[in-house]
Amino acid sequence: MSVEREGMIPPGTTSPAPLNLAADSRVPSLAAGAATADYERYFRIVRGAPDLVSWTHDVVRLQTAVLADLPATGLDAPQRADVLTGLLHASHITLTAWLRPRSLPDEPPNETTATGADEPADGPVGDDRGDALRRWKLGHQLFHLLLTTMNSVLDDILTEVRGAHWASVCRDLERLRALYDAATAAMAYASDFPASVYRDDIRPTMEPPFLAPGFSGVLNREHQVMAERMRALLNALADVPRTGPVAAIRRAEALLRAAQRRNRRAHAAICERCVPDGTSLLQQHWAGIGERPWES
Repeated sequence: MSVEREGMIPPGTTSPAPLNLAADSRVPSLAAGAATADYERYFRIVRGAPDLVSWTHDVVRLQTAVLADLPATGLDAPQRADVLTGLLHASHITLTAWLRPRSLPDEPPNETTATGADEPADGPVGDDRGDALRRWKLGHQLFHLLLTTMNSVLDDILTEVRGAHWASVCRDLERLRALYDAATAAMAYASDFPASVYRDDIRPTMEPPFLAPGFSGVLNREHQVMAERMRALLNALADVPRTGPVAAIRRAEALLRAAQRRNRRAHAAICERCVPDGTSLLQQHWAGIGERPWES
């Protein structure tokens, strides 16, 4: 069999070193922008293949931290209720996962997970700036936890729509609506400090020399998946046959869309309060190198 057919290197031939090319097929800029890895390192999110034990450990850890901090926030009663509802849904879905057939791990979970739960806080106890930075990061971890739960619920609803399980579709649309409102409250929780604190103490931690320029929420993988699955869900709901319980599904869909609008308005309000001139770190980065992709 020939060397060509096998795709092998002839004996004595040295293979060239790999050529690294950028995803956009261009020569890299010296001022490289922030990447997803920068975003996840900042908010202390670790990618891997967690088993159900380590996931449950992190859910409990995050819940403990948020519940301890929640009384000290300026969130109103409905916002606190939304956060608690989101945590309850995350717990329920996690507990349900334990009831499914599975293989137990050989060893108990390590007391310190990959997320570095036992590492020092971002500031000394009692330091307002350290407390704000810790809440900013803790709130984003809560946001990711809720988005992860939403993505699992979205997968369930899409499967239920394909199987015409309309009662389950209505139930899980309401669950998704509650999680959306919880995610909105999580954003309020994460930014529960004066705008001056964001300007002077939080925003600089996301800029050079601490991080690459162009740090942005668009690097949030869980949100990217959620947005994609939401589009798929709304497209699927548009095709629900008239023979099903259309009225109930449409009501649940309308409530979900309303929650989505509330989320977008809340995010816009937070951005306007914390960044009055409207220039994000990503826009600032692109403007600095003479490019403005957000206008394309």
